[in-house]
Amino acid sequence: MGQDAKQTVRRLFEAKVIDERGSRAALQCMKERGGDIEEALIESRAVGEEALLKGLAKLYRTRFVSTEKLRRADIPRGVLDKLPAKIATKYTLFPILFDPAQNALSLVCRDPSDLTLEQIARQTTGVRHVRLFVARPAAIRAAISKFYKGDIHAFANVDKAGIAEYQQMMDVYERQLLDEDQIVTSLTKERSPSERMITPREMEESAARTLPKRAASPMEATHGMTVGILRVMLSLLESDRGELTGHSVQTSQLVHKMCRRIGLAESETFSVVLSALLHDIGKGGPYHLTALNVAEWEGHRSSAEKKYDTPLRLFESLTLPEATVQAVRHMYERFDGSGFPLGLRGKDIPLGARVLALADVYADLTENSRNPYRQVLGIEEALAIIDKAKEVVFDPHLVELFRGVVAGNALKQKILTGAKKVLVVDSDPEQCAVLDLQLTSRGFKTRTARRADRALEMLSEGPFDLIIAEVELEPFDGFELKGRLSQVGQAGVPLVYYTSRADAQDVERGFELGAKDYIIKPSRIDIFVAKIQGYLAARSDERASEPGDAAAGGVSGSLKEMSLPDLVQIIAHGRKSGLLRLKSGDASGEIYFVKGDIYAAKEGEKTGEEAFFELLKLTDGSFSLNPSVRAQVREIEVTAEMLLLEGLRRVDEGNR
Repeated sequence: MGQDAKQTVRRLFEAKVIDERGSRAALQCMKERGGDIEEALIESRAVGEEALLKGLAKLYRTRFVSTEKLRRADIPRGVLDKLPAKIATKYTLFPILFDPAQNALSLVCRDPSDLTLEQIARQTTGVRHVRLFVARPAAIRAAISKFYKGDIHAFANVDKAGIAEYQQMMDVYERQLLDEDQIVTSLTKERSPSERMITPREMEESAARTLPKRAASPMEATHGMTVGILRVMLSLLESDRGELTGHSVQTSQLVHKMCRRIGLAESETFSVVLSALLHDIGKGGPYHLTALNVAEWEGHRSSAEKKYDTPLRLFESLTLPEATVQAVRHMYERFDGSGFPLGLRGKDIPLGARVLALADVYADLTENSRNPYRQVLGIEEALAIIDKAKEVVFDPHLVELFRGVVAGNALKQKILTGAKKVLVVDSDPEQCAVLDLQLTSRGFKTRTARRADRALEMLSEGPFDLIIAEVELEPFDGFELKGRLSQVGQAGVPLVYYTSRADAQDVERGFELGAKDYIIKPSRIDIFVAKIQGYLAARSDERASEPGDAAAGGVSGSLKEMSLPDLVQIIAHGRKSGLLRLKSGDASGEIYFVKGDIYAAKEGEKTGEEAFFELLKLTDGSFSLNPSVRAQVREIEVTAEMLLLEGLRRVDEGNR
């Protein structure tokens, strides 16, 4: 056992981060198992990860980055390219931020006091400034494997603390040691930002909760691919369900977000997502059998009682995960105990079934005009209906959590895409399904049509922001479709041909008709979708500059739904422009963005960086983003990321 390990334990003991018993347990654990002393401290339960990193950050006089933040990080390729993978692996060093204005690179390592690491990083990267933060060694190695080597399961055996913490909370609740108000607070309240970390909002979500430390089954090891394949298959199977096309995929995405928000292990999340993909298979008929519909109409209930286990019987030759079976089987139970098939009540209903019921109903209300209210409802309208049924049909704690999930996600999508509507017209159902999934996952509202005449009908019902069309269509081709757009008042909608017709004459004709682009199949779908994003972003900029269209793409909301650090991160990463106005009681302020950079800020008499730091203190109130307003003069040169780091550090110190 090295002296460094003993010294680390001694310093943590002197700082009262661990006690004497914990010191002995950690050293014994390391002696028996080897590895890092930090992992031994956590494995022996001498200290939790958060407390350990907090203590180390204090010793090293820096900030820390938790395993969760690293796992959820969205690290640009340009940042990763600064440090070669071999150097990162050799020295357990990982880059997280780069500030080109200051030529400064921020990295995480196990010992920020090691001057050798700083020297190696500076010499290797050629940057002027190197900032080292502390992180758990196992988490750093997992980040290197994930981001440099593409191992999506790299974090699978690292972070068990959050899972154990959630399970302990649920166990306590089941023993009725917490009342309902306490459990709602425990489920919905995020960790306090007062801890000395890099920032609670620093990195975007990109991975689900992790697996417990054990050998993964073949199904779990390939669950990402399995879910992806199933989503495409379900989109094909549901291509003739009218407005319910893609319903199961949409439900599965909502379920996935809920499972991650709750903190379920990756294996459990996979099982519940699988239930969402399978829950409607074989239930075809005049009624869409959601938990709400079944609870309110006897005809729906009678039909559901006959068909509730049809998906399970269809797949009985397979060994489905038990959590999948339980979620599908019990999605029609009711929180008050009046559901079926067993009349389970409250927490006796499997968690997956409670989550699935919520997501299924919400997707039905917001995507299907044939729902009981005979119109596609907005977010707040749908949530209000669900809210009325809580404690009767739905778990009230999960309803509150669900509200936060969909409200925050919807705001993010609106900010990034302005909720742009895209119509995909292609006779190939597989192509429609793939494009639908790719665009939907990027925040666009996508509709699909397999025939040109059906596309015109859909266009006549309301405007779209972009049309993607094949040339080979029935009963008339894509060229004629472009010519007929004026008949439904949509002549100005940009159209992109994505087609197998590659003759030079066809390409020329497409552009002569005014197509935005003419792309030949096959083309890499990710590159094609990136082009679509570019077209829509450019059109937003054009429309924002048009007189009388100042509110185009505008977004407003509550700071309770989305905090200011979150807003800044989303606008900066999305390279959006505009004026962000904030109001909280008597306080108000403005922040100007130009392609993701913060150009100016104002709060009362304060301007520039000091105004921005003051606005970060706002935790309640409202915001509005107007993309048509541009800053005239740049007053702030620091990047948005660095401003957030410094601002949150000040807020942190002010709360001490």
